[in-house]
Amino acid sequence: MQPRGFEEAQSTYVATTMDLVGQVRRFGAQGPAYEVMGTRANGDLMIAVVETGEQLDYPLIDFLADPIALTVP
Repeated sequence: MQPRGFEEAQSTYVATTMDLVGQVRRFGAQGPAYEVMGTRANGDLMIAVVETGEQLDYPLIDFLADPIALTVP
């Protein structure tokens, strides 16, 4: 039996957009917090702004650039 290489011994976790549901982030460093409520078929996220309750679609690429909210008002 041949020894296994690193790639074979390590498992890889691949996140899906559904794994993002429930995460809370901010629009930029000081912006309002928002929560991911769901996903759209085109890959956009359905989010709700915590302070206002406003719901809107938000591009995944923008979400990934936003910081995680450490506190929520």
